[in-house]
Amino acid sequence: MRFLLLSSLVLIGLSLAAPPAPPVVQPPKHSSSELIYGGHRAYGGAFPYYVYLHSCGGSLISPKHILTAAHCLVAIDVGETAVMGLDDNEEYEKQHGVQIRTIVKIFEHPRFNDTAKQADIAILEVDKPFELSPYVQLSNIKSSDTELQKLYWTTAVGFGLDVKNGTEYFSPRYLQYTYIPLIDMDYCTKFWWQFNLDKHICAGAQNSGVLNGDSGGPLSVNDNGKQYQLGIVSFNARGFLDEAKYPAVFTRTSSFCDWMTETTKGAFHCD
Repeated sequence: MRFLLLSSLVLIGLSLAAPPAPPVVQPPKHSSSELIYGGHRAYGGAFPYYVYLHSCGGSLISPKHILTAAHCLVAIDVGETAVMGLDDNEEYEKQHGVQIRTIVKIFEHPRFNDTAKQADIAILEVDKPFELSPYVQLSNIKSSDTELQKLYWTTAVGFGLDVKNGTEYFSPRYLQYTYIPLIDMDYCTKFWWQFNLDKHICAGAQNSGVLNGDSGGPLSVNDNGKQYQLGIVSFNARGFLDEAKYPAVFTRTSSFCDWMTETTKGAFHCD
């Protein structure tokens, strides 16, 4: 994930001034050398709904079900593991609160189209339920996100690629997060022929956004202290780091509530 927060960001197509960016989550006292260049390290428990799927990310929507992107399934198979409570992908065993489960079933949305980037959503079922704890929590999704989108600032989290000096890409060891603004949907419709007003949302800023490895991960918004998932990382303009101009697109989770409930056999319901 690429993070380089700016002191001020411009939302394309929005005439009103943006609300101030949310405060940075304060980490425990550690040496500054532990912080990843250009971003914020997410310490244990900061994003307890995030699921590490090795090549992609996901979010927990029921104790046995993980939400991710359908295009991630080319690198995910039955028998592989899903990890929660992880903030350091090199030291699983030493981290307090980490839980590991085995994927036993995979459900791809029947209308998924990778070329048109439609219905880029999938659900993974694990062998036994994750145990909820301060490090493992369920993602919240509303059946209508209209009011949530007015909050403007979203949070992206993941283990995807980071970049320094504008050209050097590298895989981070630690989970990272950043705040990025939603982008006007009319702009996204003109920029991306695949963009569907009902099924997508887009977000991004100059030098702040998502990269390879962040796919499938959640895009969330904070509403009075409670996190709600608005989207799933789907696609972006590869090679372009200015996501205010070349916005990333996310599967709009509220548009798939019925499918998620049906697929999980009632284990998940949107709020």
